[in-house]
Amino acid sequence: MLINKKNKSLNVNLMLSFIVFSMLLNSMSIIILQLSQNAQHTYTGLGILEFFKDIPVALVSIFLVDYIKRKSFYLSLAIALFICAVCSFSIPFLTEFWFLKIWFVLIGISFSIGKICVFSIIKNTTSNEKDFSVTMSRTEAAFMLGIFIVNMEFAIILSSNYQEFWRFGFWLVGFISLWTAIQLIKYHKTQPSEETISNTTSKIDFRVLTDKKVLFFLSLISLIIFAEQIFNSWLPIFYKNSLNSSAFFALQSSAFLAFFSFLGRIITSKAVKRFSPMKIFYTSLISGIILIISAYFLGQENGLGVKILLFIFPLIGFFIAPLYPMLNSKFLANYHERKISRMVSFIILFTSLGGSIGSISTAYIFQKNLANYYLLFASIPLILILILSSFFSIKEKMY
Repeated sequence: MLINKKNKSLNVNLMLSFIVFSMLLNSMSIIILQLSQNAQHTYTGLGILEFFKDIPVALVSIFLVDYIKRKSFYLSLAIALFICAVCSFSIPFLTEFWFLKIWFVLIGISFSIGKICVFSIIKNTTSNEKDFSVTMSRTEAAFMLGIFIVNMEFAIILSSNYQEFWRFGFWLVGFISLWTAIQLIKYHKTQPSEETISNTTSKIDFRVLTDKKVLFFLSLISLIIFAEQIFNSWLPIFYKNSLNSSAFFALQSSAFLAFFSFLGRIITSKAVKRFSPMKIFYTSLISGIILIISAYFLGQENGLGVKILLFIFPLIGFFIAPLYPMLNSKFLANYHERKISRMVSFIILFTSLGGSIGSISTAYIFQKNLANYYLLFASIPLILILILSSFFSIKEKMY
């Protein structure tokens, strides 16, 4: 009973960690929405911010993974959260655009450390593939919950009489970061011996990328994050510019996209106990493609079609969100505990590249006044995933 209580408490802290990372990483849509009103900032210029978040994530995940493995995963995660707290409390006082670049670099580094730690802790504390998949889906669901919270919080702030103080909204993230970091340090002190690994340093083995199964998996993961980034960072801009909604409603669209994504991952975490993860994967993927293409044709109509689109489009999150945790858990469940942090570092590398390319590409579409093709563009990576998975047969390769 005591072990179960400890595991539940630990899972809550892991979920809170992902909520923190999610709120900071996905504040990109809020920052783009606010700064795009300033003539000094172009869409492509704002889209470059994604690189300052994702490229450090990619590099740190590769070169720090051995250092993290030699230390406590709990302690490393706590340090990452402390960095997030410092970033959250400082942003209201440092408003220059150059600081945002540094800010996203620090958040990206923290996230890469945190993700390696969280995935490794989950692997170390689960005994089989289904438990791993369930815990992974719930933790990833918390990530979507963080997007919902941050967008709703800032939507309320920006629609109030205190909208000029919107940067202080990050203090909520700061307090959650501090509290979670303290809890993880306490947990670390109770069982430090379980987390330390020998001081031997392994070389970065890029030969793993020559494995067709690994490369195929990483390519699909990149495309999934490419698709998610199109929505998470740029959906409010699409709502405001193409559907003529207010800033409040634009941020609410992103919030409800995250809310339905959260529901999708929570329901998936329960469904995986009865159905194959890959059946859920294919069902979600095909449903998502159908909904996006349907939304595109609705958007071509005036009046009622656009109004329907305003309300049904966030449902896309319900179908897209399960793709990443389903594919991740199916692949990582077969990895040994000692090797999983290295594979997670490659996952972070490829997802970072996918996210950056997705954001820059979407920025270019809005910069060139091609927003009418936003939905068709968003369907491309999902269609590519379906084509690739049909050719290579994920189910056979992942077993």
